[in-house]
Amino acid sequence: MAFHTGEKIMRERGRAWISLLILLPSMFVAGFLGAEGYAALTRSSVPLLGTPLLNAPFTREPLNPTDAFRSTLAEVEAHYYGSPPPIDKLTYTSIEGMLGVLGDPYTRFMDPDAFRRMQEDTQGSFTGIGALLEDAPGGARIVRPLPNSPASKAGLKPGDIIIAVDGKSLERVALDDAVRMIRGPRFTDVKLTIRRNGVEEPFTVTIRRDLVESPTVDVYLEDDTNKIYRIWLQNFSEKAPTLLDRALNEIKQNGGRALILDLRANPGGLLDSAIEVASRFIPGDQVVVSIVGRQGLLERRYTLRGRYRNLDIPIVVLINGGSASASEIVAGALRDHKVAPLIGEDSFGKGLVQTVIPTSQNTAVAITTAKYLTPNGTDLNAKIVDGKRVGGLKPDIEVKNPEDWRMTEEDKARDLQLQKALQVLREKLHASKQGNGVLRAQNNTEVNQ
Repeated sequence: MAFHTGEKIMRERGRAWISLLILLPSMFVAGFLGAEGYAALTRSSVPLLGTPLLNAPFTREPLNPTDAFRSTLAEVEAHYYGSPPPIDKLTYTSIEGMLGVLGDPYTRFMDPDAFRRMQEDTQGSFTGIGALLEDAPGGARIVRPLPNSPASKAGLKPGDIIIAVDGKSLERVALDDAVRMIRGPRFTDVKLTIRRNGVEEPFTVTIRRDLVESPTVDVYLEDDTNKIYRIWLQNFSEKAPTLLDRALNEIKQNGGRALILDLRANPGGLLDSAIEVASRFIPGDQVVVSIVGRQGLLERRYTLRGRYRNLDIPIVVLINGGSASASEIVAGALRDHKVAPLIGEDSFGKGLVQTVIPTSQNTAVAITTAKYLTPNGTDLNAKIVDGKRVGGLKPDIEVKNPEDWRMTEEDKARDLQLQKALQVLREKLHASKQGNGVLRAQNNTEVNQ
């Protein structure tokens, strides 16, 4: 899924700290990969190392991590019987193994490719084919091509499964790695092998990569009679608040009377964007989120003055298991401030904040530095209890969609959560004498409550 620049850069001791919320639920930190067996050292193997192992000096001096790594690397390069992997791969894997010991799936190392992709995602644009992808047996399934994208122009369709990229099979390839293979420099070609329902044999399509705007906000008129609109906010990039304002203006101009804020399948993004979005629905100087570090409360983030849209229409928020991080911040704040009820399923439960720190040679490390709480003090971070993930936002009205439901126009008829949201809003409009109210224009002055 797409994550979208707007990260707040703080200079501390000469280093750039990029403060943002990140959630990539499909990613994980890989540790060292070890063989199932091991070679037992014997005295006969000692001469291969050049020193009598049993007579090696023993020291009680504190470990020097840099010296330990360098000496180990030197021995591998000098004595390993095969051809060692490139030095960058050895180094990256060592760092990944170190971070893996922390047991935190969100603290991770990013090599130059991963760091570049993260920056592209937060900027709201990237170079590629322009299609939303998800895991599928034997490859990556196209959820939908983006409008006017290279994928759309090439005729790719929702449900198509990419089974190979430039002749390399995607069997047993992680989705993140598949995305890396598909993306590339602008105006270069990539060959995709496609498996399509109704077509007997896979076929190959050559697509020229281009600059693609990441999908952020889509607007739908779900009920023309009652003028109920749905805004699908797909990430919290730097552009999200501006695009949300455009959507609200469009709905206002068309006489919108009720709103569904759809945060389903929204994996999060920038904390600053989450605060901006919440400020459109909640008056200024209200708590949006509390950030707690290992030393206790770090700060409270409040809604921003001059951003409140003063909407005078009923609102509901849709969430599901793909709603995470910044999505949960906004959804939790809107519920705690009694702006909108939540409809759908439990959210993902990613209540941790990562700080992205550039390291060296275009790499970076994302380190979990704090957790966040909703305005009412709810800790949303999920925990594993008896093998099950427990946590996240609990909806006020629980509705589950079919397991094979897809968030596409073609599958809208089976969207039970959307149908429930429409039912709730229709009842509110019917019961209220203010049902003929429409979106108010944005005020330049703050409304005090």
